[in-house]
Amino acid sequence: MVVERAAPSLLPFLAVALATAFLFAPVRHETWRLLRRTRWLMAVLLITYAYTLPGTPLWPSLEWASPTVEGLRLGALRVVRLGLMLAGLAVLLASTARPRLIYGLYGLARPLVWFGFDRRAFAVRLGLTLDYVEHAPKPARWLDALRAPLPDAAGPATYTLYTERWQGCDSAVILAGLIGVWIVLA
Repeated sequence: MVVERAAPSLLPFLAVALATAFLFAPVRHETWRLLRRTRWLMAVLLITYAYTLPGTPLWPSLEWASPTVEGLRLGALRVVRLGLMLAGLAVLLASTARPRLIYGLYGLARPLVWFGFDRRAFAVRLGLTLDYVEHAPKPARWLDALRAPLPDAAGPATYTLYTERWQGCDSAVILAGLIGVWIVLA
């Protein structure tokens, strides 16, 4: 949310903070993996912004077939914001074990119970999905993946989610995050 709402002048500071985390190999590997998987989305975002937003044509001689300068600028800004969000997600994925991440989402979903959200079912589905994605065979081509038969229904009979104890540093991190959000949005 901070990256999305931050003024464009603050994005370089956020980029420097995430670049610091990029020095660590697990974060770097996870960041490249996420960026590689979303490269087509980023390209489509940039092209869509460039060709659909009104403004000054980049190449006036092409008339209607030219992207706009404003569209390219806003599309690049959108791609940078998405890249920063993916880098932040990479830090989270590289520094948090999967069961702890699932339990964290389980805990954060507690207020949604009032609206009828079943957070236990969500945690189990998320855990099973992540396990399947991790252990799924990787076909050489995407068409082979579509043609491959569905796997057997054999899987874990139970899914256990271990609880975490609330610690003082948890409160400090949440407080620091809220202060950071307040500073960026103010």
